[in-house]
Amino acid sequence: MSQPFLTANPTPDRMRALVEYLSTYRDGSGNIREDDPERSTRADSRQIERCFAELFGVKPPESKSYYDFAVEINQGGGVVISAASVKSKEAANLRDFRDRSKRRRLRAYLEIANASAKDWTLCRDSGLREEDFRAHRHADRFGAAILQRQADERAAAEAKIQKQRRHAAPRRVDAQASVFLSVMYSPRDKQFQREYLVSSYPIVLPLPEHREFRGKALVGLDEHDEVLYEWYALSGSQFKYYPLIDERKYASQLFQLLKPALESLHQKAARMFGHT
Repeated sequence: MSQPFLTANPTPDRMRALVEYLSTYRDGSGNIREDDPERSTRADSRQIERCFAELFGVKPPESKSYYDFAVEINQGGGVVISAASVKSKEAANLRDFRDRSKRRRLRAYLEIANASAKDWTLCRDSGLREEDFRAHRHADRFGAAILQRQADERAAAEAKIQKQRRHAAPRRVDAQASVFLSVMYSPRDKQFQREYLVSSYPIVLPLPEHREFRGKALVGLDEHDEVLYEWYALSGSQFKYYPLIDERKYASQLFQLLKPALESLHQKAARMFGHT
């Protein structure tokens, strides 16, 4: 059975379900308040993760694991697992997706990690120091270290998933069927609506063609000589990934959310419990 965004593009029914799940958080229950006349709300990153978990019928771990959820597929007497890490971000230029010429240059924005202590432990073990980064020395060695750190973190998360349910059938995480799920959304338009775009990218990060320092960041460049990675090692250790939209595995088209009626806590309590 194909899985939307993991092994295939979403069917209309699955896409409709995702839109409805995301739309429920516009009724006042979303953790982010919109600046519109209705003072509606929208889902924050954790609530977006819950929408995808609901779409796949699984429970999200709600932790800081490398993966946000895992989907099991019975196969040959064992269980093959596709896992996903969900990343959401507002993108000012998302509506450029409608223009084919601009779409070719459009990139997703994924903040992969910001684990300063772990990053620098691995760097120091590799003989790299903060003063080397400040002096813009050893770009390739630093770049290799941060990618290795992500690979180590992913492998640890996969090992943890595989050890769950010890008495069940053998479990194996398939890295080739595991993904980053990018949820990009535009600023509000004149009708206070946002456009959304969901794309999946391989969980195994590609190697850059070239690395160099630019200001406070170590930058990895792709074959187009454009920025693929940024690592701000001395500024929160944010590691960011910018894959081309055209290189996504599976995806939606642009879509908007539905507009449910806003509901206050008093109204919700009355509806659920008959309280007045």
